[in-house]
Amino acid sequence: MTRKFFQRKRAISFWALIILAVMLLGLGEYGIFIEPYNVVIRHVWVKDSGLGKALRGTVAVHLSDLHIRDIGKRERKVLAILKALEPDLIFLTGDYMAWKECNDFALTFLARLETKRGVWAVMGDYDYSRSRQSCLFCHETGSGKPNQSHPVRFLRNELVEIDIGRGSVWIGGIDLEGELPFVSENSISHLEGTAPAIILSHDPLNFELLDEDQDLLMLSGDTHGGQIPLPSWLWGLLGYEKCAKYNYGLFEKGKKKLFVSKGVGTSHFPIRILRRPEVVVLHFEEAEGREHRAWSEN
Repeated sequence: MTRKFFQRKRAISFWALIILAVMLLGLGEYGIFIEPYNVVIRHVWVKDSGLGKALRGTVAVHLSDLHIRDIGKRERKVLAILKALEPDLIFLTGDYMAWKECNDFALTFLARLETKRGVWAVMGDYDYSRSRQSCLFCHETGSGKPNQSHPVRFLRNELVEIDIGRGSVWIGGIDLEGELPFVSENSISHLEGTAPAIILSHDPLNFELLDEDQDLLMLSGDTHGGQIPLPSWLWGLLGYEKCAKYNYGLFEKGKKKLFVSKGVGTSHFPIRILRRPEVVVLHFEEAEGREHRAWSEN
């Protein structure tokens, strides 16, 4: 009886290990070969008095972390989605190329972007990984002239004001860690009480540099939503502060607001599990009554 019991227990343990190994293998194959290419459209509604008044009815798209190595299945899917959406505005928050690789394919992708009102962008750390090529995102080869091969306006610690018919909106870009005086001295502080603002920043930690009394929306990426689901305390233990604090989604502190996208591509490891690549569509609505700010998404 005892021998049969232990034999049965060993057999159950053996098959349990086999089943576990098959499940992990299947999960790995899904995370590498399926989910990274299963691009979804994510709709986010922003209720805000200033932005809602100026941008109500506008189709604005947020893209981040493309990490383009070629114009493949994922890139073609994103371009097809954009064509169907016919966006008024596109906001890009960095990492268009793979680490220290050629940016030719990234520039080809940017050249295919089409909007009614413009494309605004900041650079990410991957875009600076080949310093001699990074300037080609903004300028023509061997020239200081703006790059005319794509419609993207790159913002490096600067603000521009646009008007799409219902009122002015400031569009700003914080470069990398925001060490320049864009944040702390004059460019943001004078916005209060004037036009609403959308700030682009690859690094979501720059959200902490902005004054809580500033009524603005920051768009960021960089985290990829972690690419796999881990608790925030574990991200902190691993040294990924941005993933611990602002992994993905919507955040609010005082009047300032932050949206962090899961992005499109992958870095470090080519895997995504429960973190599907996304094209984010922002819908702006005016707040009603006392309601000044609100979020909803699907």
